[in-house]
Amino acid sequence: MGVYVTPYVELAVGTALYASGDALGAKAKFSNVPEHGVIVGVKVIDRDKESVNLDVVLFTADIAGTAANDPFAPTDAELQTCLGAILVDVWKAFSDNSLGSVANLGFGYWAPAGVLYFQCVTRGTPTYTATDDVRVALSIVH
Repeated sequence: MGVYVTPYVELAVGTALYASGDALGAKAKFSNVPEHGVIVGVKVIDRDKESVNLDVVLFTADIAGTAANDPFAPTDAELQTCLGAILVDVWKAFSDNSLGSVANLGFGYWAPAGVLYFQCVTRGTPTYTATDDVRVALSIVH
């Protein structure tokens, strides 16, 4: 068994005020993940230091997604491909940015195309100053 850490995926978050429950950026994907494995951790870089709790909602199939800053609204069919939602609520604030992380997860998955889709959902009311302020990565045991 090995550990694979995905490259960070940048979210196009937009600079308008978010409401809790809004889609944080558009849907995104982790490409070239191992075909099967266990997600054991999530890391979120917040370059704007908003440090707002968020869910990373993972899917094994492509979804239509929700537009950034709209209430997150997956369809019933999309939820059937959902691995789960990981709440990122542990933040380390630094002088100009912050890092959110969650460890000791156990989300098993099978992705025969080597792709996992996701959409982040804010659990606060951030206002980012740039559209590239949030990045997400996974740690996977395979």
